[in-house]
Amino acid sequence: MSGNTNSGHADVVKTLRPYHVWALGVGIVLVGEYMGWNFTVAKGGILGSLFAMLVAGTMFVMVSLCASELGSSTKLAGGPYDWARLFVGPGAAALVGLAVYMEFIALEAADAIVVASITNSIFPEIETFPVTLLIISFLTFMNYRGVVAALNLNFALTFTALLAIIVFFFMNITGFAGTWHPEYLISGAIPNGFIGIFAALQFGPWFYLGIEGAAMCAEECKHPTRAVPLGQQAGMITLLLGSGMTLYLCSGLIPAAELGSSVYPLFEAATATGSTFLIAALGIGTLFTCLASANGTVCDASRSWFALSRDKFLTNWFADVHPRYSTPYRAVIFTMPIAIAFAFSGFLDQVITFSITSGLICYVMIPFSLIRFRKLFPEHSNKVRPFVGPLQPIIAYITIFLAIVIMSTLNWGYNYNLIFGLLFYVIAYFYFSWRYKSIEINHDWGEDLGWPEPVHRR
Repeated sequence: MSGNTNSGHADVVKTLRPYHVWALGVGIVLVGEYMGWNFTVAKGGILGSLFAMLVAGTMFVMVSLCASELGSSTKLAGGPYDWARLFVGPGAAALVGLAVYMEFIALEAADAIVVASITNSIFPEIETFPVTLLIISFLTFMNYRGVVAALNLNFALTFTALLAIIVFFFMNITGFAGTWHPEYLISGAIPNGFIGIFAALQFGPWFYLGIEGAAMCAEECKHPTRAVPLGQQAGMITLLLGSGMTLYLCSGLIPAAELGSSVYPLFEAATATGSTFLIAALGIGTLFTCLASANGTVCDASRSWFALSRDKFLTNWFADVHPRYSTPYRAVIFTMPIAIAFAFSGFLDQVITFSITSGLICYVMIPFSLIRFRKLFPEHSNKVRPFVGPLQPIIAYITIFLAIVIMSTLNWGYNYNLIFGLLFYVIAYFYFSWRYKSIEINHDWGEDLGWPEPVHRR
C-alpha cells in the first residue's frame, strides 16, 4: 500500500485557496465561541475559564504549527490520519483516522442540537429532533454536491458570525450595548476553589477544537504549500481574538451561575443588553456559526473516512469519488447516520465531551507524527518541508504534555466518558493493528511525494 493508494478511483479536484482553508478551520471552530466554552465557568468560574482559554490556546497554537508543517509537506486529504500512517505506523494511523472522524461527527451533532434548540425556543410548536435531521441532511447534500460550494457557504456564514462578535464587542466597550458589570467577575471568580480552576481545563479546548481540520483539505488546494500554512495560522489568530472578546462580553453581562449552564451564551449576553439590533445579530450569528461548523465537520469527517477506505482499513467502497462532483460522496453520505445517532441523545455536554476526548487523542498523535517526520527527514529543503515551524520539536513535546494534562481533567465529572472513550480507542487500535497484518504496505517516497528516502533507509 503506497502513500497515494487511489488507483482505480478518480482524484479529488484541486480548487481551494487560502481563504477556503481559513473558512474551513474557523468555520468549524467559531461555534466554540458561541456555545460550549462556558461550561468552563461552571467548573472553575471566570478565573477558571480564563485559565482554560489561555492554556488551551497555547496548546492549539502549537497544534496549528505542527499541522501547518505536516499538511503543507504531505498535501494529502487524510490530514492527521495520513501523517500518522506515513511517519508512525498503521495501527496509530487507523486510530487517528477514527478519532478525527468521531471528533468531527460529534461536533456536527452538537451544532445541530444547538440550532434545533434555538429553533424550538423561537417556535415552541416545532420539535427539536426533526429540525436536527433536516440540518444534518441539508449539509450532507451540500458536501455531496461539491467542496467549493460547501466552503464558499462556510466563508459567508463564518464571516457573518465573526462580524457579529466584533460589532458586539466594540458596541459594548464604547457604551452602546448595555452595562458591563465588573462585579460579576468578582462574585463568580472561583466558585469551586483552585481545584475548579484546574478542572475547567476539560472544556478549554472547545474554544479552538477542530482548527487542525483546516489542513485536511490540502489535497484539494491549488497551492497547498502556501494555502495551508496561511489559512491555518490566520484561522488560529482569528480564534484567539474571538475567544478573548467572547469571554470579556459574557463574563460581564451574565452572572457566572447563569453563564455556566447556558446553551447559547453569546445570544444571552446580547439579550442582556436589551439592544434589538444585537439580539438579532447574535441570534443570526449563533445559527450561522452552528451551520458553518456542522458544514465543515461533514467535509473533514468524510475526508478522514475516505482516506481510511482508500488505504483498505475499511471497505474500499467508501473510496469512490463522484464522477461529476469530484467528491468522496459515499464517505460524505455515511457521516449522516452517525451524526444522527449522536444527536439523538440530546445531551449537549456529553456529546461535546466525546468530541473533546477524540480531539485530544489527535493532539497527542499530531505532534508525535511531526517528531517522527523530522527524524525521518531532517533536511529543511523546500521540496520536503516548504513550511518550517519554529522551535521544533520542542513545541511538539510541550503539545503532547498539555494534551495529556487536559485529558486527565475529564476525571472531574466525566470519568465514565473518559474511561469509555479511552477503552473505545484502545480496542480500535488493537483491531486495526490486527487487520493491518493482511495489508501490504510500501511507502514509495519518491513516486508518491517526490521526496528522497528517509535517513534510516540510507
